[in-house]
Amino acid sequence: MIKAIGIIFNILPMRLKASHLLATNSGINTILRLVLKMTYNPSKSESSWQEKWNKERVFESDVDIDQKKFYCLEMYPYPSGKMHMGHVRNYSIGDAVARFKRATGFNVIYPMGFDSFGMPAENAAIEEGGHPRDITERNIQSITNQIKQMGFSYDWRNTIKSHDPNYYKWNQWFFLKFYEKKLAYKDYSPVNWCPDCATVLANEQVKNGRCWRCKAEVIQKDMDQWFLRITDYCEELLDDLGKIDYPENVKLLQKDWIGRSKGALIKFPVLEHDETIEAFTTRPDTIFGVTFLTLAPENKLCQSLVKGTKYENSWKELHQEVTKLSDFDRGLLKEKKGVFLGCYATNPMNGKKIPIYAGNFVLAGYGTGAVMAVPAHDQRDFDFAKTYDLEIKQVLSQSKDSENEKEMKKAFEGEGYMINSENDEFDGLFGQDAKEAVINTLEKEGCGEGMIQWKLRPWLISRQRYWGTPIPIINCHKCGVVPVPEGDLPVLLPDDVEFTGHGNPLLTSESFCNVDCPKCGITAKRETDTMDTFVDSSWYFLKYTDARNNNFCFDKDIASYWMNVDFYCGGIEHAQMHLIYARFWTKALRDLGLHSVDEPFQNLLCQGMVNKSAPWCNDCGVTLNVKYSGLPCPQCNGVLSERSAKMSKSLGNTVSPEDLLKQYGADTLRLFILFAAQPEAGMDWSDDGVNAAWRQLNTLYSFSQQMIEWKGDEDLSIDLWMEAKLRQRIREWSQAMSNINLREGVKISHYDLLSDLNWYVRRGGNSATLGRKILKKWALMLQPATPHFAEEIGEMLGEKELIASQEIKEIDRELSSDEEILAKEVYLKSLLEKARNVKQMAMKHLDNEPNEIVIQTVSEWKLDVACTGLEIQSSGENVKAAMSVLMKKPYAQDSTIKGEIAKLWKKIMPQLFKWTPEQKKLVSMKLDEVGVIVKASDFICKELNLSALTVYVAGQGEDVGGKAKFAFPLEPGIAFL
Repeated sequence: MIKAIGIIFNILPMRLKASHLLATNSGINTILRLVLKMTYNPSKSESSWQEKWNKERVFESDVDIDQKKFYCLEMYPYPSGKMHMGHVRNYSIGDAVARFKRATGFNVIYPMGFDSFGMPAENAAIEEGGHPRDITERNIQSITNQIKQMGFSYDWRNTIKSHDPNYYKWNQWFFLKFYEKKLAYKDYSPVNWCPDCATVLANEQVKNGRCWRCKAEVIQKDMDQWFLRITDYCEELLDDLGKIDYPENVKLLQKDWIGRSKGALIKFPVLEHDETIEAFTTRPDTIFGVTFLTLAPENKLCQSLVKGTKYENSWKELHQEVTKLSDFDRGLLKEKKGVFLGCYATNPMNGKKIPIYAGNFVLAGYGTGAVMAVPAHDQRDFDFAKTYDLEIKQVLSQSKDSENEKEMKKAFEGEGYMINSENDEFDGLFGQDAKEAVINTLEKEGCGEGMIQWKLRPWLISRQRYWGTPIPIINCHKCGVVPVPEGDLPVLLPDDVEFTGHGNPLLTSESFCNVDCPKCGITAKRETDTMDTFVDSSWYFLKYTDARNNNFCFDKDIASYWMNVDFYCGGIEHAQMHLIYARFWTKALRDLGLHSVDEPFQNLLCQGMVNKSAPWCNDCGVTLNVKYSGLPCPQCNGVLSERSAKMSKSLGNTVSPEDLLKQYGADTLRLFILFAAQPEAGMDWSDDGVNAAWRQLNTLYSFSQQMIEWKGDEDLSIDLWMEAKLRQRIREWSQAMSNINLREGVKISHYDLLSDLNWYVRRGGNSATLGRKILKKWALMLQPATPHFAEEIGEMLGEKELIASQEIKEIDRELSSDEEILAKEVYLKSLLEKARNVKQMAMKHLDNEPNEIVIQTVSEWKLDVACTGLEIQSSGENVKAAMSVLMKKPYAQDSTIKGEIAKLWKKIMPQLFKWTPEQKKLVSMKLDEVGVIVKASDFICKELNLSALTVYVAGQGEDVGGKAKFAFPLEPGIAFL
């Protein structure tokens, strides 16, 4: 029995140790009773609360025009089958926001669904057999069960899945509408083609020029494909960034992706050929410095220029080399390579003959696929010119009078004065004036024009794969491209297909491919391309608003009530493509008259990564799998250190949410996730941190049970303080949660308020009425982060209504009378902290432990000096001018004090800038320090283990230990005896 009690002691908080309990007549029974009551068992309670939420339909929401709405959403997840820590963090953030908004009176829509089309399911079907649909449904069921175990407050009635024909039918309907408006069109375009797999690969599926699956060399191949004219919305996509609340770095990424460039399109006639090369430049002021042209090796003009010449083989080698690389990889090439094409063009402004090259750094899909090279004013062109010994001609100068006499060591890329144009009309012009003058001349001569160019390209939506939305087009030998009639939608994916890993599986289905032409009735072929899965994620947020409507994509009035999304949470990796595609789709559907909003997402939060340590080789600059921990680097045999890295299967540094749910429950995991870091910041995983969150919940649980048993009456002054403190904490918590400062919100609700309550108990607080009042409001504050735990508190209180369905009232209530009540305890805490420090120092010089304290508070005139300084500071006047004001004060007429004012002011002036706002309030209200100390004298003696306390204003009693001179506002002189 004694051993058992010893174990019990270790799990109890310090305030309930045996020394406190065994002093009673029934100490052992009390210990056992407390242990039984304090056991927090989430494995039993969390699932029961989830059942009750579902039964009460707490999270279901419908249109209510009389209630303010809030749309909370995380980015459309792929159903991988297993929930990982990235999911847990993402959804914990979103759920905390959704629950807070419900608790503050909003009608909240918070849906969940699955971005279930895409290559992973098709690859799984190839690797393990079966059908992508079965694999996808299995994964959805698995991850849904895990998500539900976390208790996230989704309205599961609104669940959508991309592979549901009731969803992708509308992808097809939108496509037909876009085709009618000429937003959708077909064109030839180069793609990454794997000959062995007979399929098109996305850029990210090309690794070092080879297919990610079979490792065969990838080639560039022109194919007939479907595009959307997202470029029609470039201007609006750019301008409307000013209407939405995105992080600045995301806006910059979007601006870069859209890429608005103002400049000129210049025509360079090719000598001895009936061809003209058009090149766009943002720097027409450098036109006289063009010394060569560079074409993308894939530019069709290259082949016609070199055909049958000695330059053809060199071009073919470069062409073959670059077509193995994605555009992204091309942009990262360090070596800028080129080949001369054996031809020359003419600079239209000065008639100079300039050579034409093909260069590996020029992209065929960007602009015209041609670059006018000005090596003196572009570093890439400068390096290329040095490599191939081409002319470098300076035509801009920082100085108007500069002469081009010195050899350039690097390109001058800034704006400057035009020089060496061989034309007085241009030399001496600067910046925008120079650009406009050149553009005017180009347009007058018919050899160019001013224009705006966009980096954003038409959206290629064709994918040569099975698991996606079939494009609703029929190809007829007689009629050409024929849209599928709307009445025949959806065009369903067939089941009679073969998943071999070779080619598009849709081509193996005769029932799908062979179809009668809707126009003429002859046998035709159905389009076998499916849509890019970005299509699915470009409007799912609109479908959520009316998810159960199978008769139409969504009701306009319903969508317009809920849209746009008020809070959108997801990874920074989607900051460009997904967000731009969704913004385009929203605008395009608006223009079809389907809804009334301009933007899909109003407020965006990009949550940080979840990281965990992994082996790191500094010499190799690589992060390795955790299996190498404690071993030498497998590449260089060097010593490995550890570094924080994003959790990933490849590194083996993942943590299973499933295991943690079984061990600790959902709320511990949620508390750790939300408290470990701000939502936008990366967070490092910590097993100790999870344990700490578990211990904190148990401490909160046991303390809450003690509060239920408080027996005191509500008549102590400390009760007034606790009520005021609760009001203050609710305001602070509400402000933090409203600003999505979730870490601060959790700190206030789960840590700071507990600290306040501990102080309340130390000060003698024990009110039964107040305890229950606090617990009820506290449960509402705990609910967004730890909802199951909050319901446990509600059950303790005997609440009939679920905490998740209650609103927290009086959030904005602020009473001026609270300031003084709160100030006294702030002062008392500060006094105790200082007294403890002084006592430690005093004990070094006393023979025995002190048992008496003498406190001398600041004199009235010194306090007035500080108040006067604060008044002058708050008025905006220069505090250095305070001496003239102080010397007019009545106390300054006392010759003894007059000489001390200047010395005191030198000490106070720096404090005016060091005091916190709270400390400034204490000084300004001229707190009665003696009164506060006298009233709390018993408490102070108990805290400091003393038998006596004496307090008076400095100068009104004996100057014990010479401490009177140290008395300062908020810092009395202290002596121990």
